[in-house]
Amino acid sequence: MITRDEYGIPSVVADTEQQAWYELGWAAAEDRLWQLEYDRRRARGRWAEVVGAAALPADRLARRLRLVDAAAADVAAMDPRTLDTFEQYAAGVNGYVAAHGTPVEYDRGGIGWEAWTPQDSVLAFKIRHVLMGAWQYKVARAALRARTGAEVAEKLNPQPLPGMRVTVPPLARIPDDNRRAELVEQARADVEAAAEHLGFFAESEGGSNAWVLGPSRTSTGKPLLANDSHRALDAPNTYWQAHLRCPEFAASGATFPGIPGFPHFGHNGRVGWAITNAAGDAQDLFVEQFRAGEVRTADGWVPAEVRDERIVVRDGEDHVERCWRTPNGPVVHGDPSSGGPSSQWAVSLRWTATDGACEQFGVLRRMLLAGDVRTLLDAQDGWVDPLNNLLAADVDGHIGYLLRGTLPARESLAAAQVPVPGWKREHHWRGRVPFAEMPRTEDPPEGIIVTANNTVTADERPYVSHALNDCYRVERIHELAAAAGPATVADMRAWQGDTRSVAARRWSELLAARGPFTGDAEQARALLAAGDGDLGPGGEVGLVHACFRREVARRVLDREIGAETRSWLMACGLPGMPVVLRRWFASLTWPRDGVLPAHELGDELLADALAAAWQQANRSGLQPWGEVHRTAARHPLHPVVGGEFDPPRVGIGGDNETIQNGAYGWAPGAPFDITNLSVYRQVLDLAELGASGWVIPGGASGQPGSAHYADQLSGWQRHELVPMHPEVTRPGE
Repeated sequence: MITRDEYGIPSVVADTEQQAWYELGWAAAEDRLWQLEYDRRRARGRWAEVVGAAALPADRLARRLRLVDAAAADVAAMDPRTLDTFEQYAAGVNGYVAAHGTPVEYDRGGIGWEAWTPQDSVLAFKIRHVLMGAWQYKVARAALRARTGAEVAEKLNPQPLPGMRVTVPPLARIPDDNRRAELVEQARADVEAAAEHLGFFAESEGGSNAWVLGPSRTSTGKPLLANDSHRALDAPNTYWQAHLRCPEFAASGATFPGIPGFPHFGHNGRVGWAITNAAGDAQDLFVEQFRAGEVRTADGWVPAEVRDERIVVRDGEDHVERCWRTPNGPVVHGDPSSGGPSSQWAVSLRWTATDGACEQFGVLRRMLLAGDVRTLLDAQDGWVDPLNNLLAADVDGHIGYLLRGTLPARESLAAAQVPVPGWKREHHWRGRVPFAEMPRTEDPPEGIIVTANNTVTADERPYVSHALNDCYRVERIHELAAAAGPATVADMRAWQGDTRSVAARRWSELLAARGPFTGDAEQARALLAAGDGDLGPGGEVGLVHACFRREVARRVLDREIGAETRSWLMACGLPGMPVVLRRWFASLTWPRDGVLPAHELGDELLADALAAAWQQANRSGLQPWGEVHRTAARHPLHPVVGGEFDPPRVGIGGDNETIQNGAYGWAPGAPFDITNLSVYRQVLDLAELGASGWVIPGGASGQPGSAHYADQLSGWQRHELVPMHPEVTRPGE
């Protein structure tokens, strides 16, 4: 039986587990059928059938990734119970379509229905995560090195500084050469061309906050677990809320439409969980050398696998894509059949999620059966990808953390930065890091665990990531926790809406000690100095600070790397480049020996940047930050129907360095449309799960015109939570 609450969120109550999965698939189809279609088509490289030639670059890249092959291998490796779960879910999706047909998007997209399969569920999951790995960041780093040279690129790769809650191992270097530069340029062009339709922008800046407070830090003596997941805002929203109950288990949480389980967020009446992106490095790029259909390996030349795939293009000519595979993985950039007769070059991708069959989906059911934190963490053994920071809390008062997923065991860390020669044995993987060696903690004496995309561990083994992760959100969460008394659910919700930036506060303190200046520069300086880093939606500080950081970045980069390179960097449409920029800029306000690097900036540069920022902010009259810092979600059919199906726009405070996340682009003068924000908030009260809450920036339904298409958006904007109304007892109790 499927019932729905006042927000249209479905509750499935079933007599058997099989029936539960069938009805969850039915409910997903009822709410999000077009989203299911969108995800499987972009994973299969069939989106151009719907929106035409503009999606061809994305489809070509998707075909090269060979996700279909990987999904087929995963399904073939499923144990019988897991396979039955996926089959029942698919039957529910198909049962709904047989009874009710397809929504209006199918007519407008010019396509019909094709039966949903377990393979489609796996594809829907993989396409959401191939784009969140290190691959695009490595392309961005390599493109920067190829264009500017290693010395300039290193200036934009700030190393961890004393006091940061991050530690990154030192990295080996490899020499640059012209051939690699040409391939990197091809990779940059491929990714930039595919970005809009394949969804890189929706995934590449994935962030998130999650924290758990133990019994000693809460008003009830039971844990509180809070999280918000950061991505770009899809239409409909990435996550879908649901309740599921059968004799074997009961669960409430958020999942991806198409997935029979709750891999990221939820609870089962005894234990709750939440994740953030660990930025774990499970994707390496290899420069491959080819000759006459063979590829060079450490053991000599061997035949490369190749096949042609036909891509249908709406209102255009079909395209045939030649897809290559080497022992390292599928070729994602370059054309091995081009160039001279003696040798050709391309770039392949090795990723744990496609390197062999993933048997991870049995973990989903084990999570629903776990009765405590330790059992839940143990249940993750076998999970491959994505690599997540998994936090957990249970009703008995325990809290815990696990780096969930599978890391490659590498001999060399050169591939952590740039593509490396595929025939060099020292760059090959020597296996996988054992589950027992993954970072983990339970019931730490501090009574708090926080993860906000800061680096996982101070240990060099296992090696987790090459990237300097975000440092300011985690600092702000620890500040709030240190200042709080016994915390409540209301406190958790307030923290999730916090718009005070540690970085902006440091700029405020710096500017308070400078000047006074004159004219526009003094107007901006005085406002920011008094603002104390609060980037709330109702004030003007957020707008002036945003303009100021763009103008300061422009001037400092012009000095350090030259105006031409800076202009390319800020205008580059390559996913991963905004991450490079914002992490470099954050380092200006991190103290080194007690002094901020920003203190070294002269009054002339600061005054010039302040004056330009004030003029930019006042171009249309000085407005509250929330009036110009707004969501800008587009429905996948936007290229066909324009804005007809796009959801409403709302404004919020904050930026990429605040807990209330709201990233935007760096190009001076560009709009402040939000590129990254919270797409699911959850607060679990392990003392009374019925008091828990959740919210998404949209609604349960993905059907434009539905009363539940965007009915949670205004509450999300105000940092309110929708009551979860969970089943708080386990079956049989």
